[in-house]
Amino acid sequence: MKFGSVDTPENVDFSIPADHPGTKKAFEKYREEGKFSVYVGCAKWNKADLKGFYPRGVKDELEYYATQFNSIELNATFYRIFP
Repeated sequence: MKFGSVDTPENVDFSIPADHPGTKKAFEKYREEGKFSVYVGCAKWNKADLKGFYPRGVKDELEYYATQFNSIELNATFYRIFP
């Protein structure tokens, strides 16, 4: 099998599993508070990974990125877990 593809997609179970019991509880909390936030961002933000995203001549990629998204992935634990 080639990664990302299957020979017989009709044999793949695409059903969505049941929600974790904590999911309903979390959504009920947000309903009571009257707010719910969604944070969207890319896994990487440097110029090579987002070629075509940044306008020509932009000097600070992260600053521009922050005008378009409200979060970034910070994978600091990849290097070490902080005490």
